[in-house]
Amino acid sequence: MTAETPLVTIRNVVKSYGDVEVLKDISLDVAEGEVLCLIGPSGSGKSTLLRCVNYLERIDGGYIKVDDQYAGAVVKDGVLHEATPSQLADYRQHVGMVFQHFNLFLHLTALENVTIGLRKVRGLGKREAIERGRAALASVGLGHLEGSYPRNLSGGQQQRVAIARAVAMEPRLMLFDEPTSALDPELVGEVLSVMRGLAEGGMTMIVVTHEMNFAREVASRVAFMDQGCIAEIGDAREVIDSPQSERTKTFLRRVG
Repeated sequence: MTAETPLVTIRNVVKSYGDVEVLKDISLDVAEGEVLCLIGPSGSGKSTLLRCVNYLERIDGGYIKVDDQYAGAVVKDGVLHEATPSQLADYRQHVGMVFQHFNLFLHLTALENVTIGLRKVRGLGKREAIERGRAALASVGLGHLEGSYPRNLSGGQQQRVAIARAVAMEPRLMLFDEPTSALDPELVGEVLSVMRGLAEGGMTMIVVTHEMNFAREVASRVAFMDQGCIAEIGDAREVIDSPQSERTKTFLRRVG
């Protein structure tokens, strides 16, 4: 890619559930190394947009590209066709996602949770997968807990294992869907610290969050979503500290 080419391209994306249109002609770009935070009220379409980027939700119009790959589609003879399961799996190897709830396998240790994708999806041998898994756990400060099961970990530790699992796959893009919303307040900081470190390391990230201080300090840009639309987007500090939209101002007063 050239410096001018975005890593993520979202164009005219539409998504409906029955008669309810939850995404209305969404278009935006995310540059390589950028951190974009999506903020807005519940039901505004933030998480749906994130799930569409990873093609956990099928879009009804428009397209999404990460680097040169379309989400859920491939180009054949100049026409977009639905991706096969193997093509979709290849796409998702480059797009890591961390959810509100940790989605760990309860019967696997922390290290096994991190390495299972490396072995089953990436096809790494056991030794290489373990080496990479241990490095990923160490990067989130959990190297000493590799043999622990999720039931013996705090919520913050479980979320850090989930982040390590995604990072171990060496994605081009990381998606975070309100990664601290299920945590007790005292555990939020440890997860945000890991995310801050990823951002400082140059990871491209799209983050759905209600943590305004994190968005202000870490994000390159903030997009405020409302009723399925991007109502305002710009420099993180400018949007949070000096919003232009009245709807953004009202939202920030309520969460501030």
